[in-house]
Amino acid sequence: MNKPKIALLIDLGSLRVSCEGFRKLTEEIEEKYEIAFVKFYSYVAKRNRDFNEYIAAKGYDAVTPVASRRRNRLDSRQIIDGTKISLNSTVDAVAFAVGEGDILPILTELKQTGKDVLEIGVEEGAFAEAFNGFIPVKVSYLRDGYAAPTTRKPEKKAPKKVTPAPAAKPQQESSYVADVRKVLVGESILAKYKK
Repeated sequence: MNKPKIALLIDLGSLRVSCEGFRKLTEEIEEKYEIAFVKFYSYVAKRNRDFNEYIAAKGYDAVTPVASRRRNRLDSRQIIDGTKISLNSTVDAVAFAVGEGDILPILTELKQTGKDVLEIGVEEGAFAEAFNGFIPVKVSYLRDGYAAPTTRKPEKKAPKKVTPAPAAKPQQESSYVADVRKVLVGESILAKYKK
């Protein structure tokens, strides 16, 4: 029986998997699917040095990050490639490893064309309900120095107790301050008119 074909669209900037970890991940995926297409996004040859020979040997595609002043939460090229797959491809499923940007439009498009859409990640993301399934990535597959995202919310710290400042000792008021206070209050002016 033929396995369903799958395309993998992997953002290396958000998944941060090592090449060896990705090999193990593809072995797990190949138990259920035939991998027809793989494309890596946010690929930097210097940072992803371990992928260089692997990508060349497998004939996979890789694109460098888009030059931008701000970090994009979702690579728009993944959306474009997902759209192309929905229109012109014979794959049965598409798996995304993406950041936390809004991926719902392309998921909807792919589902409408009969494709299964799967999420790849250490933990399910914000749009987990929109995917047909989840492909877990073991923490041991990540690059050294990268930790898995935390699943628990940070504990709220109790507010610090504020101790009131000690009361200042009343100082003797200077004659100048007393005169200014009288003028501001109008005591001297009112005293003239009361007589």
